[in-house]
Amino acid sequence: MTNQDSALILIVDDDDVTRIHLRQLMEYAGYRVVEASNGCQAITTYTNLHPDMVIIDAIMPVMDGFTCCEKLQKLPDIQDTPILMITAAYEPASVERAFAVGATDYITKPIQWVVLSHRIRHLLAASRAIKKLRQQNQQAQLRETQMKIALEAARMGTWDWNIITNQVSWSDNKEALFGLEPGSFDGRYETFLHYVHPQDRDFVNISVIEAVQTDAEYDVEFRIVLADGSIRWLVSKGVVFRNAAGEPVRMSGIVIDITKRKQAEAELRQSEERFQIITRATNDVIWDWDLLTNQVWWNQAVQTLFGYPLAELSADLNWWYERIHPEDQPIIDTDMWAAINSGQQFWSHEYRFRRYDGSYAYILDRAYIVHDQAGQPVRMIGAMMDITERKRVQAQLQWQNLRSQLFADITVKIRQSLQIDEILQTSVTEVQKLLRADRVLILRLRSNGSILILKEAVVPGLPMASSLELNEPTLGEMYVLKYSQGIINAISNLDDEQEAANISPPHLKIMQELGVKAVLSVPIFLQNQIWGLLIANQCVHPRQWNNWEIELLQQLADQIGIALTQSKILETETRQRQELSRSNEALQEFAFIASHDLQEPLRKIKTFSERLLITCGDSLPEAASDYLERMQNAVLRMQTLIEGLLTLSRVTTRAQPFVSVSLAEITQEVLSDLEVLIQQTGATVEVEDLPTIKADPLQMRQLMQNLIGNALKFHHPQMTPIVKIYSQHLNNQSAQLAVGLEFCQIIIEDNGIGFEQKYSDRIFQIFQRLHGRREYEGTGIGLTICRKIAERHFGTITAQSTPGKGTKLIVNLPINSPT
Repeated sequence: MTNQDSALILIVDDDDVTRIHLRQLMEYAGYRVVEASNGCQAITTYTNLHPDMVIIDAIMPVMDGFTCCEKLQKLPDIQDTPILMITAAYEPASVERAFAVGATDYITKPIQWVVLSHRIRHLLAASRAIKKLRQQNQQAQLRETQMKIALEAARMGTWDWNIITNQVSWSDNKEALFGLEPGSFDGRYETFLHYVHPQDRDFVNISVIEAVQTDAEYDVEFRIVLADGSIRWLVSKGVVFRNAAGEPVRMSGIVIDITKRKQAEAELRQSEERFQIITRATNDVIWDWDLLTNQVWWNQAVQTLFGYPLAELSADLNWWYERIHPEDQPIIDTDMWAAINSGQQFWSHEYRFRRYDGSYAYILDRAYIVHDQAGQPVRMIGAMMDITERKRVQAQLQWQNLRSQLFADITVKIRQSLQIDEILQTSVTEVQKLLRADRVLILRLRSNGSILILKEAVVPGLPMASSLELNEPTLGEMYVLKYSQGIINAISNLDDEQEAANISPPHLKIMQELGVKAVLSVPIFLQNQIWGLLIANQCVHPRQWNNWEIELLQQLADQIGIALTQSKILETETRQRQELSRSNEALQEFAFIASHDLQEPLRKIKTFSERLLITCGDSLPEAASDYLERMQNAVLRMQTLIEGLLTLSRVTTRAQPFVSVSLAEITQEVLSDLEVLIQQTGATVEVEDLPTIKADPLQMRQLMQNLIGNALKFHHPQMTPIVKIYSQHLNNQSAQLAVGLEFCQIIIEDNGIGFEQKYSDRIFQIFQRLHGRREYEGTGIGLTICRKIAERHFGTITAQSTPGKGTKLIVNLPINSPT
């Protein structure tokens, strides 16, 4: 017997002789043997050694064989171990009891070795077969469980079609795929077709028929409609089995749920369609760089934008890199790889890219870097936008801004002075710097045809134009005739015979003497009349004058014209100020004469008329006394008139500097001076808060005295005069007020006789009266003096009145008058 058949047998018997005899026989037969003398030892030995077979005596002390067998059956892994029960004789009750407690077989005493050995071999063989079968069953169950798990995980089911009986069997998984409960499928082929989507039903049926009839491959994708109306995609694969005659008898296969794959494919297809639409719709060049293969895909815009034929495109990255401007290649290479290696998601840069025709386009390149699950960069997708036009516009704007700034700087320098000589010198100097011209000069074209070089700026080493004699009258006349129409003359190369042919011989001779190669001449106008020329020369080499240089020189010529106009205005204003100064001096002389020479005869007339009345008054007839009295009144009025004119003239000729003046104090002083008049009229004067302003204190006193005096004078004889004096703060929104000053308003309001509003301006004119002298005294100068004082203080005075209801005189004065 081989070692492979050397089973381990447990012998349980309380009879030592029998146990030893059996052991010897079995060991001789090649078995391995362990012994136990009672049931308790047997259980312990079995638990420790797990023998392949147990031979146990039914009758034993401590624990008999039946009890021991029953307890052994409760141990794990005992079901495949055969137990052979030994009984004393054939007793049906003992046999039944043996089988009842789990014995596999029995044998009676006396034991025949031939019978026992035969039983042992068969029981061990049967035990091994059972163990092997059980293991196979367990493996089959395990595989079935694994298959079921796999099918469920893969959303897969199996099917089997008995072609002979037309019965179809589905696995539980497949029924679930069709939305059915396990076991609810009726097994009919027609039922299966019923679940297939109507648009796919014929295709599936034809595919099955072709597989059965022609042995064609059965591998189809189709849709099914579930009970709730939803759609599910399946793929089904099957094999046809045939009998010996080649006739189809069965067809088996699998079905897999591919709905998610189909959805993903649809989404991917839509995404791809959108990507293709975008690449076709956009003007940008779209590129896709596979970092693993170093291959680049380009869209068709690379032909539209850069002119490269699609047939000449290369998927190699070097094709792109070689077309980057050499000056931009290092920074682009460094910056892009820095973004890739640092884990960034986005990269963008501007650079120059060579077109098919060799020119370069300015490009804004933006890209997104795709990383795998491990965070490694695997792909880069980007878009190249042509920003050449934007760059050109930006450069143009920058140059325009620079030009505007330069022009503004020159204009400021020109306008910093109103001295014409300084203006012209600044102009030629700054224009030469700005245009980098070799010579810039200003010519004065006189009406008699002569030419005068007023100012010149020239680089060292070149002759001065002012050293030449420009006495040719026809040249000046030609200039006036040519440039009066506003023509701008731009010559780029005097060595060109065609350009030189358009220049008069005298003019050409002068420019050749000065070494001029290119010239730009712009007229200067003063009050719409040609005044002169602003000329720029290039002497070292020819020069193509561009549009902005021509426009700049023209604008500067206009500024020179404006400066000349301002200089003329300044000259006129200076002359007017001088005339005004002489006029003021004459007025002061008149005031001196009026205060001395004109009043001297009046004083004598008054004195002698008074003496005549005193000495001869009693002897004079009544008519003579009346004449003398009238003469004295006339003299008094004449003196008052002369004093009023003197006061009016002194508003400007004897004005005092502005200082801080309290109008409240001034008003109280005036009321004190007018105390007698106030008492005579019984007037009530109400004074509210008045501001402190910068003003001439004497003129403010004169202003308030005239205004309050007028309010007291022009009152109703039957009414008690009431005069209100108050003020209020103003903004400077009114067009009559100076911008940037803070104003206050002084108001003198009375309840007097008033006047028609249409006379509100007339009352401020000199010698204008609305009432006769017999009604109200006065010269008609007082309000004129008030207006003069207000204007001298950069203010205004107006009147609002209603006949019989009083008058309101309003004076607007700045709180801080400009110096």
